[in-house]
Amino acid sequence: MAETRRRSARIADAKVGPLGHYMAPKHADSDSDSDSSALSDIDESEFDSDFRPTKRRKTAGGQTSRAVRKAKSTTVKTRTVTTKTVTTRTKASASTTASTSSSITTTLAATTTTAAKPKVTAASIHALITQLFDCPLPQGNESPCHPSHPHPLTYHNPLLLSSPTSRTNRDALLAWFDSVSSSRQMPWRKPWIDTTSLLVSSPSSAACPHEELKETVAQRAYEVLLSETMLQQTRVSTVIAYYNKWLAALPTMQSLAAAQAEKVLSLWKGLGYYSRATRLHALAQLVCPPHEQGGHDGLLPHTVDQLVQLPGVGRYTAGAVASIVYGRAEPMVDGNVIRVLTRQLGIRGDVKSKEVLDVVWEAAKRLVEAVAWDSIDVTEEERKGKEPPVSDRPGRWGQALMELGATVCLPAPAKPKCGLCPVKETCRAYQEGVEMASQKGLMQGRKMTPRTRVMDIEDSCTICPPPEAEECDNQEESDVGTKKRKKIGEVSAFFDKFRGSGTRRKKEAEEDSKSTTEPSSGAMEVITSHCSRYPYTRPKTKKLREEECLVVAIRRPSDGRYLIHKRPAKGLLAGMWELPSHTLPVGSSWNDESDAKKMDKVRMVLKEALKEVGVRNWGKKEEELGTVPWTFSHFKLAMHVWAVDLTEGGEVGSERGEGSNAKTKRWATVEEIEGENMGTGMKKCWELVKESTSREET
Repeated sequence: MAETRRRSARIADAKVGPLGHYMAPKHADSDSDSDSSALSDIDESEFDSDFRPTKRRKTAGGQTSRAVRKAKSTTVKTRTVTTKTVTTRTKASASTTASTSSSITTTLAATTTTAAKPKVTAASIHALITQLFDCPLPQGNESPCHPSHPHPLTYHNPLLLSSPTSRTNRDALLAWFDSVSSSRQMPWRKPWIDTTSLLVSSPSSAACPHEELKETVAQRAYEVLLSETMLQQTRVSTVIAYYNKWLAALPTMQSLAAAQAEKVLSLWKGLGYYSRATRLHALAQLVCPPHEQGGHDGLLPHTVDQLVQLPGVGRYTAGAVASIVYGRAEPMVDGNVIRVLTRQLGIRGDVKSKEVLDVVWEAAKRLVEAVAWDSIDVTEEERKGKEPPVSDRPGRWGQALMELGATVCLPAPAKPKCGLCPVKETCRAYQEGVEMASQKGLMQGRKMTPRTRVMDIEDSCTICPPPEAEECDNQEESDVGTKKRKKIGEVSAFFDKFRGSGTRRKKEAEEDSKSTTEPSSGAMEVITSHCSRYPYTRPKTKKLREEECLVVAIRRPSDGRYLIHKRPAKGLLAGMWELPSHTLPVGSSWNDESDAKKMDKVRMVLKEALKEVGVRNWGKKEEELGTVPWTFSHFKLAMHVWAVDLTEGGEVGSERGEGSNAKTKRWATVEEIEGENMGTGMKKCWELVKESTSREET
């Protein structure tokens, strides 16, 4: 307890620079060296945001402190996150300092350990969200600071909710979207249809008094569902042509439900991730039956809870349908929205972690509810316990966030177009960038003022661990508009102005640091460079597994047809057609096999494939064509392609497979194979076969 009180007192006395850099108060014995760092008295591991305050980690104390006292040459600041030791300059000679630094570094490496982060649970996430969003508003308006430095969790409270200009900025984003929504000419973007009367009359009931409105809304829901499904993992420019072709062939949900699986896959061919098409087909077959038969009479449900029960519909797609079609205040969070909101909230945590994702979803939910309530004049008390009103605002808001992320708030390596952003005033990342530009003297008329912040260690942020690339980031920042510091142990030039007095004069600190001056090109470069570091994703360390398979193209000479078979209805590339193939055992390498073993495996595949179509005896000639590499989302596949020609006079068997194989095995012409639904990787194998055939013919 005594140690805790001493540490809390030290935090309370510490001064905070404009970017959240903590500086120790000047002690009586600190004037022994005028060049020593003002930070040398503070152990930054006490402020480490990657660990919860209840889990105190072992830092450079105990034996390490005794080693430092025994050295009697320098004060050491330890950053346990980056496992670095920075030794400040002292009166000792350079050689003594170097040797002492080396011995201290060795001691620290041996004694410093890293505590494991507490396990994330539903209860801990709920507590985190409550602390972040349900705090008193003054705590939610913290001054800008770099998220790798200590800051309270309430720093991430969305300014689009808590700032005095939050309503103005929300309206500004909607107005911006209305002005640009037609610029990219997406055929699925249409005016909202008022569904209020339909929802009041319960569209799920068997008898709906607004049959014409119901049909219109059902068609609109089908179009939104189709577009959102196609847009998953696919660019807008690619989707537009497929969307138009699909609706020309299957214009309604009922036509999709009645279509054959082959037709559905053929319309999807080239978009990839074919399971999306099969699930969309299954969804239509569930939605179209009447209510008496357990269906929805062709109309998609209007609540997220009901929508996520349908095949292929996740949280995002359900929110898109509920808000865009039915006007309900539901969030829709895709990659673009995650990027926009992490920058708005100033969250540096890993966006793939459950904690950060849940915080982003909660922020999106509260924002869309606030936007929905903006349409009517009610007090906070009157809103409690009531659902937000239905209108076009939730759908416009969700699409506005996505459009902002796609066209303005761009991902790295591109630089975001912050100057065009209608909500940069509420963007934490932008504000941090402005502070950095001001620190470098690039913002005319704006003066930096250090702020004193007393932060309870129990309130510190737990979702913004210092990123692995922080040292690289700091170096890059120091290169823009600031002279590099090359002397070992010398701290950033940012702290020069605090040496001696420790803080600026009171008169300067009381000056207004805000300025209406637009950032210069140099300042904007600093700002956009900083914003492009959001969101942070932990680098992938796990390599994709590697697999190999053997693909055999079997041609019969009588008519030049090739044997193809259909993949199972479930699993990878479900329902797609392909040439006969065989997955090779894990751990074996095809290139290391002898020619004899390769031939044995080719004959094994050939025997099994021909047996299934009734061929018992055959002559043949084989040729190895090459290898086609292909990468799926979760593994890499090397496809070794062989061509086998059956000789004249061999028994050709049945035209299709026998018995249960009749619908999954057949001999197909070149033209038929060209029109079949094949995975892109198998298509490349087929191209290799065609090239070999054309060479033989010439």
